Amino acid sequence: MNRVTATLLFLLSSAAHAADLRVYPTFAEVRQPLTAAPLSFPPAQWRWIQPGSVTVLGAAATPFSLRPLELDWLRAQEGQPVTWRRAGQPALAATLERADDLLLRLESGGFVRAALEDLTFSSLPPVQGGVTFRLNGPLPAGGTLSYRTAALSWTPRYELRVGTPTTLSALAQITNRSDQVFTAEHADLFGGTVRQVSAAVTGTLTNAAAGDTLPVPVMPASAGRAEPINVGEVRGLQRYALPGGLTVGRGEQLTLPFLKPQVGAFTRYGSVQSYLNGTGSSGQVNRQYKFTPSVSLPAGTVDVREGDLLVGSVTLPAAQAGAPIDLNLGADPDLRYVKRVQQLSQEKSAAGQVVSTTWQVTYSFTSRKSAGLRVNVREQVYGRSVSVDGGAPQPGQVTVTRQVQVPAQGQASLTVRIKVMN
Repeated sequence: MNRVTATLLFLLSSAAHAADLRVYPTFAEVRQPLTAAPLSFPPAQWRWIQPGSVTVLGAAATPFSLRPLELDWLRAQEGQPVTWRRAGQPALAATLERADDLLLRLESGGFVRAALEDLTFSSLPPVQGGVTFRLNGPLPAGGTLSYRTAALSWTPRYELRVGTPTTLSALAQITNRSDQVFTAEHADLFGGTVRQVSAAVTGTLTNAAAGDTLPVPVMPASAGRAEPINVGEVRGLQRYALPGGLTVGRGEQLTLPFLKPQVGAFTRYGSVQSYLNGTGSSGQVNRQYKFTPSVSLPAGTVDVREGDLLVGSVTLPAAQAGAPIDLNLGADPDLRYVKRVQQLSQEKSAAGQVVSTTWQVTYSFTSRKSAGLRVNVREQVYGRSVSVDGGAPQPGQVTVTRQVQVPAQGQASLTVRIKVMN
């Protein structure tokens, strides 16, 4: 095999042509009809494939083997002349007698085992690190070759644009870390948590997926890029079909919409979270943006913009359709608070032990903002039981929640009385 032919075969084999491509947050499953064997995985492709993930689906248990690609080439060189050259020693002519353990028959007589790096061949060897897939039996009818690769994955990205109306864009960022091209007639994105067991692949660290195979209906291929389809929940995962298939080039990062969520009940507010420990505190109020999506959303990063102004880039947690999402965008330097705590009274038993303590907690807010803002205060209180503003005692940990409207360029305060029973 000459150098040009070897290079051409490598380039052809480095493209994963799949009938079905399923892309998960940390890996992808490649499926292709098993119409011929043996098949070669070049090093640039094999280094990303998760150990133990190669299998044959859609047929009875099919035995197969995976062996180093260079071993097949070496076996084809058996009986051919080679040159054996060790460091600091003269070159010796020999014949490759046995490829499995590199046994040589010297022209001067006798046999010796050699190291691969000490041998010179008359034809071009393949790149080390590839693997050959071989069936240990006849080709199964209707069989599908399946494997998982850490080279391809996807991440949800969101853009929340606050205005009239407030909109949310959902984008899939599909990343190909390898030198191969992935192309498939049918492609799906899966969002959600996939339990995995730790495994290592050459050149990178990844996780191999565990569990049974998800039944996924086949989508018909189309000529152009059609709108992604939100197929819905499949065994705890969210599936998004990409009609027309998918092609991701070498090292390419492809971004495309995968959902069209609607935004409801959007509101801005400030928040303060603290706990009662008998002392006061002060600081800045946190900026909160809250809204309700019309569809379920996998976790991802969200850029929040007021018009064209980026006001925050934070993690959007996985959310159910119709369930509110609350984003903390960090502290607001134009809205500050001072918390003051005063002990009003204390009850003791006849033995002198403290039975209960009554506190008065006052929050004062000062705003330099150009618009008024509602502030939510959450005060955590710990005790055997807790009474708030003279109400009925509540057992255990209690969260006291209060709200106050702070005017633009103004001040506001709120006070709560808390009795803690020990």
